[in-house]
Amino acid sequence: MCDDLRVALIGAGTMGEHYVRVIENATGAGIVAVCDLAPERAERLASRCEQARSYDSVERMLDHEELDAAVVATPDFAHREPAVACLERGLAVLCEKPLAQTMEDCRAIAEAQRRAAALLMVNYGNRHRSNARRAREIIAGGGIGRPQYAYLRLNEKLSKTKQLSWLERTSPTWFLLSHCTDLICWMLGQRLAEVHARASFGAVAQIAPGVPDLVTASCTTEAGTLVNLESCWSLPDGYAQEIDFFLQVLGTEGAIQMDLLAHDLWVHRPERSAVNDYTMAVEMASGRLVGWWPESVRYFLHCVAQGETPEPGAEEATAISQALLAIERSWQTGQQVPVADITD
Repeated sequence: MCDDLRVALIGAGTMGEHYVRVIENATGAGIVAVCDLAPERAERLASRCEQARSYDSVERMLDHEELDAAVVATPDFAHREPAVACLERGLAVLCEKPLAQTMEDCRAIAEAQRRAAALLMVNYGNRHRSNARRAREIIAGGGIGRPQYAYLRLNEKLSKTKQLSWLERTSPTWFLLSHCTDLICWMLGQRLAEVHARASFGAVAQIAPGVPDLVTASCTTEAGTLVNLESCWSLPDGYAQEIDFFLQVLGTEGAIQMDLLAHDLWVHRPERSAVNDYTMAVEMASGRLVGWWPESVRYFLHCVAQGETPEPGAEEATAISQALLAIERSWQTGQQVPVADITD
């Protein structure tokens, strides 16, 4: 990796803090600018970097800094403006998931990336879980035959949900099912074709009216695989685990299941079953951060330094946003929605 990769961070909230920790810890890269609409937040986070200046305007930052890349860590609904501005300046952009919450915004970001021929990656970091990558290899290699059914759930505690300052502008679909949708489509190598979703309201709606506690979606892929997705972000605070993240894929010749939090992987075949332990710590004795999310960020930095195209890019990420919009429309209307019908 080159020794002078200069990175800007846009969005100094919770995710911004995570990016600072990983990038400042990375070899050959550093954050030189932090931008946030709240100047005090930008200043506070910039002070944690070795050589970063703070800004409250993306355009002002771009005018004053020489940059190689930018991380867009703003809320889901606010990705378009900073991503387009950075891409138009030719910067490589790492955008928090999802790419955007409307097809119009997705298309605008993708067009800016195409015109500038710049690098763009959407940080669906669960692709970098070692057990998920191994499961994808097994499926692609025919290790469980033809996938017939997949089930994936990602649930979180209510206390974490309450901390989200823009809770009224999101839902479990965008915040949690986005991970599930990308992960299963990537793992199967298939896209969702139809969705039929339902939502349930309770504790979260008392804080943010109209926002559900949980969303479930029964889906069919373009290849005919049945997929059930589930996300609840109102687990009781006394729940034993920080998150509940489970995946199962049933094939014609075997099955895969894994607890993604514990990083294990079970492979079931007709003759036997086996488990592999893929546990990953957070920080090694050397100070190096390890794990699926830091690895995803380092993968982006590597691609920028080497001029390689990172994944997922605009096309894949737009397809995921289109599927998420179909899920939102389905639970709001109670109707089955073809993903291809989502054009706006």
